[in-house]
Amino acid sequence: MTRSEHIRALLEEYARQRAADEQDLNDRVAQAISAAPEIGELREKSANLALNAMRSILNRQNQQERIALAADMKRQGREINAKIRALLRENGLPEDALEPRYRCGVCRDTGYVGDAPARFCECFEARLRLRMYEDGSMARTDEQNFEQFDAGRIPEENGQRDQMISTRAMCEAYADHFPDGKYRNLLLTGAGGLGKTFLLNCIFERVTRRGFSAVRITAFRMFEAMRQQHVGNDEKFDGFSTLIEVPLLLIDDLGTEPMMRNITIEYLFTLLNERIAARRHTVIATNLTPAQMKERYGERVASRLLDRSLWGAVQLKGKDLRSL
Repeated sequence: MTRSEHIRALLEEYARQRAADEQDLNDRVAQAISAAPEIGELREKSANLALNAMRSILNRQNQQERIALAADMKRQGREINAKIRALLRENGLPEDALEPRYRCGVCRDTGYVGDAPARFCECFEARLRLRMYEDGSMARTDEQNFEQFDAGRIPEENGQRDQMISTRAMCEAYADHFPDGKYRNLLLTGAGGLGKTFLLNCIFERVTRRGFSAVRITAFRMFEAMRQQHVGNDEKFDGFSTLIEVPLLLIDDLGTEPMMRNITIEYLFTLLNERIAARRHTVIATNLTPAQMKERYGERVASRLLDRSLWGAVQLKGKDLRSL
């Protein structure tokens, strides 16, 4: 995708986020009014107060009268808001329950800041850098998402279908509850052709559709970011720091990247260690077994990948779905 195409796609993502913001606010207002119907009456009174006050101010020629009316409107507004906050507290709701909640408080999820000509907000620029860093060789999310999952394609023998169904449910729960789910990290292992990449793409699609930042890359692209960082040639996308800082990083085919002395193992350890320390989320798909991880990367890296207090892990088994 070109930069312009990424911008258009990202603007659509921001539009979906604003719609989600509005729905979230409407749900919280409905909950509050259900708990205390008087809140609805007070909100309507507040809206009418502002409208009537503005009409009165416009009808006054005397500046002092206008100032007095504006001051009286503010006073009444503060009193109404105080009553609403008190009712929220009485019903066990936070005082800011009726306030909009934005992913970015600077641009209010529009992606723009400043007066005309407006410029992109820093949050938009950061997310654009993440999108442009994604490996273009990976599957399109309109082709690989949870809605496209077809259990009928999976053999029933030896429980393969049941395992895939349960793993799909686990991955969907991870994506739907991100970033507050049961697991911070997921490790999908097993031989090739069992659906690991498909599930990784499904998680990416759902999480980004919900408005969160994520980067999915192949292990080879991960290695390229490491190599560029090592040789000091990483100005275009600031790749390695992007991998460390993105809220959700999804790495496909770990174990297929080149092994280069002073780079692969050292930078992979740094990447995992920094993300774990910062409590960021990571999803990895790999054909490697635990023994192969230890042999390939050494004890320090393997200990980060195999710590079950840090990772939810699934080992898929069965027939290669690509050959069926």
